[in-house]
Order: sequence, then C-alpha cells, then structure tokens
Amino acid sequence: MPGYKRSGLGFPPFQQGGLDSLCGLYSIINAERFINRSTDEEAQQLFNDLIHYLSRRGLLTKFLINGIIHTQMLIILDKVVGKQRILNVSIPFRGVHNPDLTTFWKSMQRFLDGTPGRSIILGLQGYHDHWTVIESITSRSIMLYDSSLIKRLPRSSCTTVYATWKRKHLLLPAQTYFLSNEVLDVRQYDY
Repeated sequence: MPGYKRSGLGFPPFQQGGLDSLCGLYSIINAERFINRSTDEEAQQLFNDLIHYLSRRGLLTKFLINGIIHTQMLIILDKVVGKQRILNVSIPFRGVHNPDLTTFWKSMQRFLDGTPGRSIILGLQGYHDHWTVIESITSRSIMLYDSSLIKRLPRSSCTTVYATWKRKHLLLPAQTYFLSNEVLDVRQYDY
C-alpha cells in the first residue's frame, strides 16, 4: 500500500471493506499479526477461521451489517484465536466505572512499554464507532495499526467520559483488550 509507513512492523494492516462492519474481526487479525509478525498466509487462515466460526453459528450476516459487540469479541478471542495464537488476553478495566483519561492512558503506556509481542485492541465511540489496534502510545498520541487506516488519535481529542466537539474520541476502557504472548501476569498493568 503506497504511502503507508510504520516504524514498528514494516507492512500495512489489513483493511476492511468500505461497506462492511467487520472492524472488530480486522482488529483481531491485525493485533495477531502485530504480535506474532504473521505472514499473509497465516493472517488469511485466521480470517478464514473467523468467517467459518461466524457462519456455523449463523452470525455472519449480523456481524457484516452490525459489527461485533464486546461479549462476542471475548468469545471469538477465546474460541477462535485461542492461546495458540495469543497467550494472554486481559481486560484490566473490566467492571471499572470509567477511569479518568490519565489513569487509562498511563496504564496503556505501561503495557506498551516498547516490549515486542504486545498490542492493545481499543474500543472507540464518538467520532468513530470502531475497534482498532494500538501500535504505540506516547504522552501526546495513540498510534494505530488500523483497518480503516486511521493513523493517530491525539490525546487532546480523547476522553473516557463522553464525547464532545473538542474531545470527539470516546475511548472505552472496559472494552479494551491488552494482548501478549509473554508468560506473565498481565494484571500487573491494572490501574
């Protein structure tokens, strides 16, 4: 894909179609690719596995049109992706009333501290109703590995409470997945 440069991975994320609502599935595929440096063939096999899973359960049409919700994302990460592809899946802010932006931001920074083999799937609302993959995070911006080619979310435009004209990106901490293939206790990144 001309013009798409990323310092960390070297190849672009897979893109969803312009009319489908498969950003959730693509976030899983792109996160797995980011963590494992998967080949195109391995990513294609994961996509095939995801589509077969949804088709067997009669969910394919629903996901294509309406997208995926948090509880379905959990099931898919467990049943289809599984520990053979992503060892650790944690939701540190599950059940936590919306933390302030600073607390959430610092938790993500601590987790993505430059250690290879880690990624975060982030749920968004507001300007985007979207699932995306965080490649890296600084004190000022979130850099994305995204199926819609969104590259960056400036911190000054983000919130964890409610979207406004200025803070149009509503980050969803309770729907954010910390992913890793390390043998560790990812709960250490809880706030």
